[in-house]
Amino acid sequence: MDLNINEISGKKCSCGRTHQIPIKEVLIEENAVDKLPELIKQVTEEEKIYVINDKNTKKAAGNAVQSVLNEAGFEVKEILLKEKEGDDHLVPDPDAIFSVLAGTDDDGYIVAVGSGSINDLTAYAARKMGRGYSVVATAPSMDGYASSIASITAEGVKKSYDITPPEFIAADLNILAASPWKLIQSGIGDLLGKVTSLLGWKMQRELLDAYFCQEAYNMVENVLNELMDNYKTIIDRKIKGIELLTKGLIYSGIAMMMVGNSRPASAGEHQISHFFDMYSGIFKQPVPTHGIKVGVAAVITSNMYLRLLETDFSELEIKHNRKLREKNIKEIYLDKAPKILNLLDKRWEREKISQARLLEKEENLKSYIREYKDKLQSIEKILDDFGFFEREDVKNLNRDWLNKAVNYGFEIRARYSILTLLTQLGLIEEWSQDAVAELEKKL
Repeated sequence: MDLNINEISGKKCSCGRTHQIPIKEVLIEENAVDKLPELIKQVTEEEKIYVINDKNTKKAAGNAVQSVLNEAGFEVKEILLKEKEGDDHLVPDPDAIFSVLAGTDDDGYIVAVGSGSINDLTAYAARKMGRGYSVVATAPSMDGYASSIASITAEGVKKSYDITPPEFIAADLNILAASPWKLIQSGIGDLLGKVTSLLGWKMQRELLDAYFCQEAYNMVENVLNELMDNYKTIIDRKIKGIELLTKGLIYSGIAMMMVGNSRPASAGEHQISHFFDMYSGIFKQPVPTHGIKVGVAAVITSNMYLRLLETDFSELEIKHNRKLREKNIKEIYLDKAPKILNLLDKRWEREKISQARLLEKEENLKSYIREYKDKLQSIEKILDDFGFFEREDVKNLNRDWLNKAVNYGFEIRARYSILTLLTQLGLIEEWSQDAVAELEKKL
């Protein structure tokens, strides 16, 4: 499917809202970098361009971007960001954000050249300065290119902040097809996580009467279906496959923008990933990139959904034990516990479902899982074909952190997920242990 932003933005949606999409252009094609001067002139009259990259994205596309802009007569100023000692990738933290703020003057236009971290921190910095920016994608590695939300690591905890989306996204398929395999793996992991995030969104709607947008849901589901049917073209680095992966990731970001949060593309699998990020910050130990963690977590949450499908809900019992959750938060979240306890206070009543509600919604929930059964069963196979379980950072995942993430990671964000439900049913410990044991067989 191809996306026409003008058909969505500013028009009344079936969900009752009028979605605003401020992105002016999404260009996904071969040799897209050659069209940068034209794209920039459509969004700004500035002649000075700040190109923000790191050593990896500079080599992948930054040099080409600067060359094209210089030849077009722009004044180009480079901001080269550096990862911290011991990290193998740039972390979007206050230090990196300050580097962008300090490196820019009051005039000029900002172009981020990179993927997750560079896009997030540039978007955050641009928002703080009240300025627009655009992004040149360097890898099909994550879904944040078009998002109105940036994930910033502050005080060891990854938090979501509202930002102004880029004015244009340029995704040069030649550059993306040549990106490091580990980043392509990260992209497929992030996108396969949408299987359980979409199920989580429908579950939240059924159990909590939460807001739901069918159009945003369809946008993610359609590209996910196409990708899962053609994923081997990505393994072969064919342009068609890279285009499908890139569209899937960018369209997921636009779906998030439509609803104003990451609900269409994030559920229990992301809560597990964010827990790892938090512990990485606390204990100063590196963890795999976002999409890798999400892919691994999606294997676990898909296992849980398939098991829920075979469970008789009449044999289940809702157990709302706030004291136990508070105790676990204090033990597991360490110095972050006060913030998580405050979050629990805000979400407690809203997420407090009844036994009757669960039984009433049993067939609806199971029908959604049946519809997704093939997808849920395919996640592990696809990741295996992509070599996920051969990666050293996956094999060496901290098992203590993994168990804690699956059991308690849902507390990190106020989002109802399969992990929340299993906690309320008193099943999370048993089911997480079994799901992790199944994953362990692959490692």
